[in-house]
Amino acid sequence: IDHGVAVLRGLIYLLVDQQPSLISHVQKQYDAGGNPLFRNQNAWVALSEIFTGILEDRCLPRTCLIIDALDECTRGLDLLLDLVVRTSSAYSNVKWIVSSRNWPSIKKDLDTATQKVRLSLELNEESLSAAVTTYVQFKVEGLAKRNKYSNDTRDAVERYLSTNAHGTFLWVAL
Repeated sequence: IDHGVAVLRGLIYLLVDQQPSLISHVQKQYDAGGNPLFRNQNAWVALSEIFTGILEDRCLPRTCLIIDALDECTRGLDLLLDLVVRTSSAYSNVKWIVSSRNWPSIKKDLDTATQKVRLSLELNEESLSAAVTTYVQFKVEGLAKRNKYSNDTRDAVERYLSTNAHGTFLWVAL
């Protein structure tokens, strides 16, 4: 979903789902403000307090939090980036994995994190492109066998997928 509140709500939900004892952090806020607190203009504040409480909870085991396609967050991205940066070094039992297009604004904010490792697929474009080509060939070979494609059809499908992949797996996989 394209906003920070939804991302944070999803992270809290998954943490509580995997560790039910953490529901007490949600219940405390809910008892104080009810359901509107989670849906109105103060939702970010309430959810970030819950999230911080969960991260501070001694019952929380070593945890890896993943946000994919951070660049697709069109509202509240600045708040979400600030939360990731603040919590990335504050809690030793929590690790973040964040994926995003290499946008300067996101890169600049994430660069302020004290503990980070960056992997840029754009810097490894040649290797990535070769991997996508291999993936296309493998998948087309499977399709050709299963659907009994002629060589012309197999070649046409491979050309089409390779041309439209633009060096990424996602389009080909979909």
